[in-house]
Amino acid sequence: MSDLESEVKTVRKLAPDYFRNPKDYFWRWVEKGEIVEWRSGNTLCYREELARVLRGLVEQGLPPLASVLLLLAACADAWSEPDGGPTVVKRVWEHMPAEADDPSEAVLERQMRHALQFLDVVRALPANLRTGEPKLHLFREVFSAQAPQIGVAMASALLDEWASGRSDKVLHFSRSPVTRRVLYNELACLAHSLNRFPSTDALALHLRTGLGKLPESLPEPLPAPVFAETEPLTPTATDLLDQLAQDPRTAGLARLTQQLVAALRIPLHARGASDQPIGGVSDVTNRGNLDRLLLSELAHDDDVLLARLVNNEALYLRREAPPRPDVKPRAVLLDTTLRMWGVPRVFGLAAALAWARNSRQSQQPAPVAAFALGGQVTTPLDLDTFDGVVAALAQLDPAPHAGPALLEFGRSQPATAGDCLLITDAQLLHQPAFARQLAEAAPALRFLLTVDRSGELQLYHYQNGHRTLESTARYNLEETLFSAAPAPRRLLQFPPPTEGPAFSQQVPAPLFFPVTGLRVSAKNTFYAASIGVLSITDKQRVLFWPGKDIGARELLPGIESGAYHFGADGASRVYVLVSARRLLRIYAFFIATEEVEMVDLVTEVALPDDALPVVFEDGCYHVQWAEGTLVFDCRSWEIRDRRNTIFPVHMPSAFRPDHGHIKRRINNGFNVLHRLNSLGVNKQGALVIEGHELVLVSNLRLLTQELRLANKNLSAVPAEKLAHLVQIDPKGFPLLANEQLLFRRFAWPDGSEALLDPRGLLHLHSADATVPEITLILVLGQPTAAWTADGTVCGSPYFTGPNPARCLSVPDFNRQYLQRFIAQLG
Repeated sequence: MSDLESEVKTVRKLAPDYFRNPKDYFWRWVEKGEIVEWRSGNTLCYREELARVLRGLVEQGLPPLASVLLLLAACADAWSEPDGGPTVVKRVWEHMPAEADDPSEAVLERQMRHALQFLDVVRALPANLRTGEPKLHLFREVFSAQAPQIGVAMASALLDEWASGRSDKVLHFSRSPVTRRVLYNELACLAHSLNRFPSTDALALHLRTGLGKLPESLPEPLPAPVFAETEPLTPTATDLLDQLAQDPRTAGLARLTQQLVAALRIPLHARGASDQPIGGVSDVTNRGNLDRLLLSELAHDDDVLLARLVNNEALYLRREAPPRPDVKPRAVLLDTTLRMWGVPRVFGLAAALAWARNSRQSQQPAPVAAFALGGQVTTPLDLDTFDGVVAALAQLDPAPHAGPALLEFGRSQPATAGDCLLITDAQLLHQPAFARQLAEAAPALRFLLTVDRSGELQLYHYQNGHRTLESTARYNLEETLFSAAPAPRRLLQFPPPTEGPAFSQQVPAPLFFPVTGLRVSAKNTFYAASIGVLSITDKQRVLFWPGKDIGARELLPGIESGAYHFGADGASRVYVLVSARRLLRIYAFFIATEEVEMVDLVTEVALPDDALPVVFEDGCYHVQWAEGTLVFDCRSWEIRDRRNTIFPVHMPSAFRPDHGHIKRRINNGFNVLHRLNSLGVNKQGALVIEGHELVLVSNLRLLTQELRLANKNLSAVPAEKLAHLVQIDPKGFPLLANEQLLFRRFAWPDGSEALLDPRGLLHLHSADATVPEITLILVLGQPTAAWTADGTVCGSPYFTGPNPARCLSVPDFNRQYLQRFIAQLG
């Protein structure tokens, strides 16, 4: 049989398998293979449109048909309808047969969510980018990062076979159902495209220009300074609360005010319908709604009326605009007499501050004036400045109540007092003398707010001389006002080096690290299922792995050598006590924020000559020394006792270094290349690192391309025949705070350089200033990852993280960065 006959036979067998719909899938053929519809019965696309798109993808191979159909559906206007694509696709995997190698439901759900999010990005594109000829450009760009299911050599022949109609007779016969693994792979390219194009603007920019972002414009020239006298700005309520919170004297007042701001709501003015001058007609216009059409227009016959409506000649009534709501100035009257001394005074002042802030930040801001009510006199208060608030706290009057001052205020300022708030003690409402004077002053009040030492607050509203209760709230004043605020945390700061590779100057590191120089044991590793794994390497680096699907974070570049004792709070913190000669330190690692806190206790135990016995129990470190037991509480971050007579019984560690899942968490099957003697470029233009060629490998299972360091080929060209071969600098030198980490340098004749990083990295610096610095992770046996100084990453999610901010496909990264670096070498 000739090669041509063999290819024809293969194509005729492959065409039905590629184009037939699987059983119980989200799409199917109908109308004798002329229409593709959703399982719900709605039309997805027509055969002619699908054929045109597939013809446009022939030059790069055909992706899975399901991915093409989903992208076609997202380009249509019916994508977001209630019975559209997202609803059908979300339900399709629930009845799929399960296989041994299927991804978990959580992994499949995340893949589906990312794919649907990207399809929503496509749906939001302007119509001129997802229809017509630009649609083909969209498909080529989306599927360019995916290894094709049907190669370029057979794609055209496969479409010719389908166009001939010979396979149409089997299209209405469903093939066997797909598994969840197949669905996961068919969604892979769409899900990964969300990393490349996280927003509609990013995708539209790429389709129009081919760029990830537009070049930055030149900075505008600074305007000439204008020297003029201006009035000082009045601090805002937020600024004032910040100032109060920073001062120990007023920190409790600030906390209580913040709670009251959220609780106090100022009732709006209520008006009767007859009070509003609304309902009249102010004008006649040729624009409006049909319900305002002049009745005289209906006298025309239908054709004339329609013509007048179309030509904007018909007349409509224009209603009178409603008036803007009245904004009245507000007054706050703060009782400072005898019953408001102590806690009620602070409670009442906090309520006044909250009332003033809500008044100024409402939709209709109102000016607020504050006054202190004494027994006989009224004194203005300044609630806009820190000094004014402190002065208000000092306002005290020994009178039994403020009834006389309240009456005098109502008589002297009736306009201002027409919308004012009185803040006083709740018990005064039951005192006959004050209650009588309060009733006389009621016409001048609109609100009454009472406070109580128990923490109860009540807001009353005056309407037509009658008082009604609007709201009630209760606060824990003891906790809010007098609880000591936690001491400010003093976190360790690790400023990035000013010299060295760009990767080391990023905080946090833009890639996750591979594990190097670690021999797992109970002496250097801590594990908790709810937290993860924390280990200290031979070079005293502190690394953390939250799970087995992601690499390590470097929490501390260098920790002292000594005996390590681990502890944790069970959720978010890991503690490490380091004990050695003249050394006793405790580190707290905050896993969520990757922050580190340290306390030095060596002066508390009289400079020990050797490591001290240590036990971690109930959140505390117990350190045995000459004069007893030092107890340090990690939860409050303070010493509880210095000379305790009880030292807890030491329990053996529950950690076992040979536990299988511990090791899988810190290494997913790779080896790190950390000793290099040669680096160069072969005749095919590929980078060769210690005999390992950096290649692009197609992953047929995931339909993606990966970046790998291939295994050494013993029959390959000898190292001395490699083009641009450079020799390693035998003298290592430190570049980081941890001086045990020694870098080694390569140099090319053109000025390009490479730095071997002992943490398992290689940094490439090109002599061409337009090529950003590139960092490669030197792992063998697994897909690797890379980063550039402009923030772009590519490669394995184990090192890039699940959703990097700026991610390129491996072919794009190779073309835009690696090949430009290699081309500079000549």
